[in-house]
Amino acid sequence: MAQTTPNHTQTVSGWAALDSSGKVVPYTFKRRENGVNDVTIEIMYCGICHTDLHFAKNDWGISMYPVVPGHEITGIITKVGSNVNKFKLGDRVGVGCLAASCLECDFCKSSHENYCDQIQLTYNGIFWDGSIT
Repeated sequence: MAQTTPNHTQTVSGWAALDSSGKVVPYTFKRRENGVNDVTIEIMYCGICHTDLHFAKNDWGISMYPVVPGHEITGIITKVGSNVNKFKLGDRVGVGCLAASCLECDFCKSSHENYCDQIQLTYNGIFWDGSIT
């Protein structure tokens, strides 16, 4: 089960569905600190698609509440991890529904990360360390 771990020290805010009613309310929560391979993005815009509605209402029976929906994100990079070399401060970026993959399997090596067995969702998933995404 997803959990808040000790490295969740970054306070952020968003809109969350707290139950299967799907109603979203302002919500403040803790996120993990970014690592050396991560970037921090100031979110400027976020679209809501039907997948977000399915998660908010638990239509597929897999939602973990609270759900902070929204995986069509655009913004500006405000912090860059020390191992990141393809992005810089101030870059405008977009984020889809997948936040990370192993980068080592055949799917990842052939630019088909969406089929990776270790794929990490942007939200309502469990990160490799057991914390929430």
